[in-house]
Amino acid sequence: MARGGSALDAVESAINIMENSKIFNCGGGSCIAADGSLRMDAAVMTGDLRCGAVADSNVTGNPVSLARQVMERSGHVLIVGSKPLHDFCKLICFETEELRPTKIRKKQFEKYLSEIRREGDSKQSRNWGLISHYLKGYNQLDTVGAVARDRQSRVCVGVSTGGIWMKLPGRVGDSPIIGAGLYADDYSGAACATGTGEEIIRVCLSKTACDYMKQGMDAQSACDEAVRLISRIRGTDTAGLIAIDKNGNYGASWNTEVLSRSFRFARMRRPFVSVLPMRRKL
Repeated sequence: MARGGSALDAVESAINIMENSKIFNCGGGSCIAADGSLRMDAAVMTGDLRCGAVADSNVTGNPVSLARQVMERSGHVLIVGSKPLHDFCKLICFETEELRPTKIRKKQFEKYLSEIRREGDSKQSRNWGLISHYLKGYNQLDTVGAVARDRQSRVCVGVSTGGIWMKLPGRVGDSPIIGAGLYADDYSGAACATGTGEEIIRVCLSKTACDYMKQGMDAQSACDEAVRLISRIRGTDTAGLIAIDKNGNYGASWNTEVLSRSFRFARMRRPFVSVLPMRRKL
């Protein structure tokens, strides 16, 4: 953006890097669903309210780029399912690739299954009851997202995720849901959420943050207030937010132990990167 590029290009490129790394819970590094597959959700939205999203997809390692194609090449906002998305990709000549879990993810998945089996009861209902306990160590991986504002004062947000470990087939989280996992408009700013998707959907967290910015809050204050809201209504350890307001101010807030984040302004020689909390939890 410092060189005059668009916020949309910057957001897509940043997320592509994380999808391709196979380190994060997105793209080829996505966590594994209950049926052993990878199922990804992604979305993009620009400040003029254009948006596109995909869900329950395994047709590309860069689902955020496919979400952009939905926005730019179709009249729809959200397309769900690998078969419909594969057909869509064929129509627009978008290259497809069915992803397989990485060795690291397979080991995590197998370890989880073995821990469940050691409980001595193979009934599925009992197994599902163990999910929250055994997945504590695996939830270090989370959704990736990016927000940006360019020289033309246009804002954009994007998000990409593999969802949650051992999710039921067909489960869709907050990430591709406009207003929940992401939201943007040029009169307020852009916001992106991560955390427990079902809770984020219930409070439309990203739209809430943008509404606060539209009321005059800067990005940091809006993130803080939105996270306070979800903490009060749905409890802690539920969500984190990053945002940029219409004036280019950056904000981040969370009610979890950690929110990994990075930002860079045109005046900065290098990005700022943080994993450990810089501020006390709200």
